[in-house]
Amino acid sequence: MNKEIAQILKELSYYSSLGLQVAISILLGVGVGIFLDRFFGTTPVLMLVFLVLGIAAAFRNLLLAVKRSKKL
Repeated sequence: MNKEIAQILKELSYYSSLGLQVAISILLGVGVGIFLDRFFGTTPVLMLVFLVLGIAAAFRNLLLAVKRSKKL
């Protein structure tokens, strides 16, 4: 396989996984929040806090991907 094609495939696999990274970040935040809400009995509070943290992590991943694409 050509070195250029291998690089293109590597970049394509990275960028195609961004959607999955966003979804996992948000779902993980909600899951941790729900678990902690049940543990401490603070029903929607911690779920909302960790939802916001999950969204922030997802945006961070997207911004890092944009920075990486500008370097290329």
